[in-house]
Amino acid sequence: MAIIFNPNKKIFTLQTAHTTYQMQVDRLGYLLHLYYGAKSTCDMDYVLTYADRGFSGNPYAAGMNRTYSLDTLPQEYPTLGTGDFRNIALDIKNEQGTESVELLYKSHEIRDGKYALKGLPAVWASDDEAQTLEIVLGDDIAGVEVHLLYGVLEACDVITRSVLIKNTGSGNITIEKARAACLDMVYGDYDVIRFYGKHAMERNLERTHLGHGTLSFGSRRGTSSHQYNPAVILAQRDTTENAGDCYGMLFVYSGNFSCEAEKDQINQTRLLMGLSDELFSYPLAAGETFTVPEVIMSYSADGFSQLSHQYHTCISEHVCRSRFAHEVRPVLINSWEAAYFDFTGDTIVDLAKEAASLGIDMVVMDDGWFGKRDDDNSSLGDWFVNEKKLGGTLSELIDRVHAQGVKFGIWIEPEMVNEDSNLYREHPDWAIQIPGKLPVRSRNQLLLDFSRKEVRDNIFNQICAVFDQGKIDYVKWDMNRSMADVYAGNLAYDYVLGVYDFMERLVTRYPDILLEGCSGGGGRFDAGMLYYSPQIWCSDNTDAINRTRIQYGTSFFYPVSSMGAHVSAVPNHQTGRVTSLKTRGITAMAGTFGYELNPALLSDEEKEEIREQIKTFKKYEMLINEGTYWRLTSPFEDEVAAWMSVSRTKDRALVSVVRLYAEANAAACYVKLKGLESDAVYIEENTGRQYTGAALMNAGIPLPFAVKEYEAYQFSFIRLDEAKKLYDEIKKVCGNLKLSEADTADSASDKRIVISIYGGSGSGKTTIAAALQQYFLNDNTACYVLTGDNYPHRIPMRNDEERLNVYNESGEEGLRGYLGTPKEIDFDRINKELSEFKEGKDIIEIKHMGREDGDISYDETDFTGIKVLILEWTHGGSEYLKGVDIPVFLESSPEETKARRIKRGRDENAASPFICRVVELEQEKLDLQSKNARIVVGKDGKVYEQ
Repeated sequence: MAIIFNPNKKIFTLQTAHTTYQMQVDRLGYLLHLYYGAKSTCDMDYVLTYADRGFSGNPYAAGMNRTYSLDTLPQEYPTLGTGDFRNIALDIKNEQGTESVELLYKSHEIRDGKYALKGLPAVWASDDEAQTLEIVLGDDIAGVEVHLLYGVLEACDVITRSVLIKNTGSGNITIEKARAACLDMVYGDYDVIRFYGKHAMERNLERTHLGHGTLSFGSRRGTSSHQYNPAVILAQRDTTENAGDCYGMLFVYSGNFSCEAEKDQINQTRLLMGLSDELFSYPLAAGETFTVPEVIMSYSADGFSQLSHQYHTCISEHVCRSRFAHEVRPVLINSWEAAYFDFTGDTIVDLAKEAASLGIDMVVMDDGWFGKRDDDNSSLGDWFVNEKKLGGTLSELIDRVHAQGVKFGIWIEPEMVNEDSNLYREHPDWAIQIPGKLPVRSRNQLLLDFSRKEVRDNIFNQICAVFDQGKIDYVKWDMNRSMADVYAGNLAYDYVLGVYDFMERLVTRYPDILLEGCSGGGGRFDAGMLYYSPQIWCSDNTDAINRTRIQYGTSFFYPVSSMGAHVSAVPNHQTGRVTSLKTRGITAMAGTFGYELNPALLSDEEKEEIREQIKTFKKYEMLINEGTYWRLTSPFEDEVAAWMSVSRTKDRALVSVVRLYAEANAAACYVKLKGLESDAVYIEENTGRQYTGAALMNAGIPLPFAVKEYEAYQFSFIRLDEAKKLYDEIKKVCGNLKLSEADTADSASDKRIVISIYGGSGSGKTTIAAALQQYFLNDNTACYVLTGDNYPHRIPMRNDEERLNVYNESGEEGLRGYLGTPKEIDFDRINKELSEFKEGKDIIEIKHMGREDGDISYDETDFTGIKVLILEWTHGGSEYLKGVDIPVFLESSPEETKARRIKRGRDENAASPFICRVVELEQEKLDLQSKNARIVVGKDGKVYEQ
């Protein structure tokens, strides 16, 4: 069980896969915090210490015991009015204006499943994935009952916290402050990591040492804001990406919030997260209940990367509910930077045609399609289609776009109203404003009062009337101003609940619409929004270099699949910077991927590059979105921004690197990879170079030397599973012979083994042989790879000429009698070398052949200590070859062989009919030789003995 209660000591223990959270109801009835950290089975009440500390008062119930003070004890939910002078989680005012609540334990309940919050987004899970602990605390004199909710997702290493505040008295009370979670640490020296920013430059990481006093941040803008994300990390000072203790709190809420970190008089640390107490004073009548939104907590003993992985899993698996959360999503192009407000229906259709020709999946019609909106000064609130502008109905436009073979998306901003709108003229009181005072404008628009149901219903009905006109595949929900005219203490909270109500109704009615959140980019990028929309526009800044920082900061809590990221035109519309299409593409692939540009302005070369870019993204899309994300460098500190995605099974990895500046005569730059299987062998797709996982993670890879500013690179690694399977099968065939235990070759010549790997040119012999060699080396077995390409009588070009001569003189039968026989191959030579190896000779003369006339040599090679010789060769299964212990056949086809010869420039006429016929005849011989193989590696990757 994830939740355990010890009735003797009244200790609650919450266990996840790798962490333990513990608290205790003490003898006076107060709920004290004991421990949160690496997994433990011990009762941690011994960490509590008691001392008489001057000016730290004592509860009356403590009697004459001056060592007991709530000002120094760690608590689960500290309140104002108990003698705790630190920052508190709860402040309640009664009708007389008194602010004091003293919460004592009343009861608790443990149940399967994860609690839900009425009207609020929250982590969800099945009954077998989570447990809930509900602890009831109360103050009978104040008439207040507080229900502390804990959700434990064991596999995710996540604990969620929320609070229900009930007015159990007969009069009214007012909630002045309500945090969702408090975490008290009895010792430790910590840094606070927060994510600050501004419009078009969100979520910059800032790490600050927590000295004595309070470090606080939050939002009073009505949204979670561009300026501070509702997320925080408390980390030991030596914590890094890969090591050290760190604690995270993520607020599942899209409005005003506050986070406070405090180091007190005796070096204890308190971390609080919840609703902002500014612009907040919530009245609660007798019998009513108030719900504090949820905080997701997680702990890692292995640094920031592991903490991020835990949050990524939680959000993608237990916050996002959309059916698109784990699906392939369309690559889209948005009309905004292509046309801004200046478009017609034909413009959108032309954009769709261009999109289809480039391989783009969807066109999104952005702002300007409704009311009389040709700029940003009118029509918000008038959600009816401007058919004159579009040249027809929305239904007709959607059909025209779909006819081009692409999907259709649309932009909305339902929370806003312009004074120049029919809606405002009819209902000016629906805009949020302080009575008797002119409102604060922002972007020439006002905020609709979504705390009022009649306002939400009107806008919802308008929006549905639009959506019902055709098959809309995608909706971008924008929100382009902050809340300024707060007329009541309940407004900010009730407004956000109104937005959630609207979104819940929308996604319920249109479950097949992909909804993307936006607030001037990342002004409302939070877990609350992700409950309704699986992706959020990460920032209005699409500059590739700035985006490396924005996406880096975002990645500490939010998965790649949630980040809206697009390729835009250059010079960039926000920064004026010029970067290559490749750099912009690689940066945007660290997100949902799409385009913000006008294809009509692109050259043919750029269009072709975009086509290839989209193919690349689609090839790796599920690896990027579903794989494990690793930050490899910091764009705030390093010369490159580098990150990678690794598949859950660690068999594939995609590494992306962007250079952030250029320097003359620059030093070599290396990037170390993460998350791979140390002993596995990986091949880099583009170069064919092989590495062990350990080498890639410990030594890294050198980047190409830059020839221009802001270069970017991608490296794709594939684990050679067939080689590992083959190695295991070879060991089984050998009876698990421990070759490394032989003293010398002379004393154990019978333990020298020859393995022949053979198959067509496209079968991957060279790749498999090199990987197999590495697996032998991993087991401390010395191994040598011998290539059969050195053993024809003639260099490749002359051999192909001789093949043609034989064909011209003797026809196909003559050619068949030449290919792979002693007429073509120097079998005497290779058999001699294999025989000497088997006899235990240490110095063997090995033949080497180049590609130029006369480029044949014989070199003495030292085989001392070599126990395994691997021969990789098309003719490695020939009846003329002697001394092979384990013949291994790799299945392939003539088509694969042809493609391989063309790719590697095997000869000038690789695709000629004659060469194709040669390949077919060789394949006939290979098919016969395959029957002599001891082990077969199938094209399906299966390895078996025959």
